[in-house]
Amino acid sequence: MKKIIFIPLLNIPEVIPGDDVPQILINSLTKSKEELKNNDVLVITQKIISKSEHRIINLNTIKPNIKALKLGKKLNKSPKLIQVILDESKSIIKIDERRGIIITENKIGHISANSGIDHSNVDGENHVTLLPENPDLTAKIIHEKLINTLNLKNIGIIISDTFGRPWRIGQTNISIGSYGINPINDYKNEKDVFGVNLNSTQICTVDELAGGAEILMKKTNKIPAVLIRGIKFKFSKKGSKLILRDEKEDLFR
Repeated sequence: MKKIIFIPLLNIPEVIPGDDVPQILINSLTKSKEELKNNDVLVITQKIISKSEHRIINLNTIKPNIKALKLGKKLNKSPKLIQVILDESKSIIKIDERRGIIITENKIGHISANSGIDHSNVDGENHVTLLPENPDLTAKIIHEKLINTLNLKNIGIIISDTFGRPWRIGQTNISIGSYGINPINDYKNEKDVFGVNLNSTQICTVDELAGGAEILMKKTNKIPAVLIRGIKFKFSKKGSKLILRDEKEDLFR
């Protein structure tokens, strides 16, 4: 590996429900005079996936239950938003009453603030986006359409979102869905530079690539996809669900 190149995909219009995301990506590549090549990786922000998959809710349509009303009052937060957070969660991990934050395990297994529900970059004051229902499947569908349309052998698809991290200030992009690229690079039984066997080193490649892509994406750049070239990876049908640690092995819950 000599170098890895990150290329922002420009000219992507505002995505609306029902839009064909793979075709939008192809159009963007064409307008930017870029070509998707074998072994390239595309990092796509969750936001345009959620929009295309009708994962947008108008909070004015939500009727909060008693639990949401009580929790909303305690957190000084909209009970309607609380209701959506609860509806999108499997369990509540922790509640920060001072800052009005609910840490949940959402329906697809990721632990994040407010079930991953987001107000940013969505049209309408009372509209929020929810995470995709099955981001690994979405990544597979995008992968297959791009492969077939562009006559490629393999590419990696990563769907990313911005999450906070325990014990560290600041957020970073992570992968919530992927296909075509192995999520984990396992160094077990390989030797370090001193010839010592590595026993437990596993690098989450898809998270690292998602984090690198965010430098170009940001929240204000209107760049929802980044092409990465130069990374070596093997084809994998495994998605980012593989990354999620089993609760029984989680020391922090």
